[in-house]
Amino acid sequence: MSVKVLFVDDDEANLIVCEAACAGDFDVLTATSAEAAMAHMRRDEVGVIIADQRMPGTSGVELLERVRIEYPDTVRLLITAYSDVQAAVAAINRGRVRRYLRKPWEPDELRAELADALDVYSMSRKLSALEVRLRETERVYALGVVAASIAHEMKNPMMWVTNSLSFAQKELRRLAEQANAGTVKQQLEEIEASLTDTRTGVDRVVDIVKGIEMPTRSDSGALRPTDFAEVLRLSLRLVSGELMRCASLELDVTCAPKVKSSPTKLGQVVLNLIVNAMQAISVRPRSENVISVRLRIEDAWAVLEVADNGPGIPDEDLDRIFDPFFTSKVGVGTGLGLAISRRIVEEIDGSLVAGRDERLGGASFIVRLPL
Repeated sequence: MSVKVLFVDDDEANLIVCEAACAGDFDVLTATSAEAAMAHMRRDEVGVIIADQRMPGTSGVELLERVRIEYPDTVRLLITAYSDVQAAVAAINRGRVRRYLRKPWEPDELRAELADALDVYSMSRKLSALEVRLRETERVYALGVVAASIAHEMKNPMMWVTNSLSFAQKELRRLAEQANAGTVKQQLEEIEASLTDTRTGVDRVVDIVKGIEMPTRSDSGALRPTDFAEVLRLSLRLVSGELMRCASLELDVTCAPKVKSSPTKLGQVVLNLIVNAMQAISVRPRSENVISVRLRIEDAWAVLEVADNGPGIPDEDLDRIFDPFFTSKVGVGTGLGLAISRRIVEEIDGSLVAGRDERLGGASFIVRLPL
């Protein structure tokens, strides 16, 4: 499907002139009203919309403001025969137009503006696609940091399952060969205990699988009531092996607040903050390192704080720490984890701030989400 240029004007004669001037260079659509224009927006891929300001019912500025909200990538241009300064200001502030053009326009100038606007639209679409790919890359990277510990975490519970099942099978065969009621009862009790251990091992494997699934699977991102403490527990389970090897963990969870979020995206935020703390102190021996994770309720907010006793964030970097691709860790990380985390948190009306932990002396990241 080719990218369209949409002209909107209540004067059909003007539309005919615009189409004649530009149809040879662009795939042109026309509309005589805001309603017809929005119908085109829903049906076609419109890269540029150029609207007349003075139209009955809905003005050009009002139409472009609506397009900005519903189709933010579409480049917006306003054209009018009136030297209306207020309309120009409104077009810039409300419709966020790229250019404000005056009638009568020159065909060459109009075609040049449209070509430039289509280039901007194409670049915006490519950047949006790249951002999606970078988000997925950051998820995979965060998981890769702790991949070595996953095998270790799953090995022990699987051994419990294997050993317990082997014992149960052996004892059942023995029971089939015996007839002593007292002995049978005792052996059944031992088998029951063995199967209980088996269930414990299976439950732990399920927890680990949930932890792996949470930050990597693709979901709709739909918001729903989410147990913040459960998301934290699964995230810590995922990194537990690596965490035990690099630092002591101080865990302070005195509540189980419910927040409106996507569990997958919230899990990505928690995982990013924990991995970030581990990276900050990874160059030192384990005995010197402390990571603190605290979850609490403050008024109408759920507050998660992840802090460490590492070198902290230099004052000159505090304003840039959430910028995409910015990182102070040489050779570690992509500089996207914190940027993505802040965006996820802000999308659900929360906040993510960085600072220095007064008690531990290192970096502190605080997530606040409405209950």
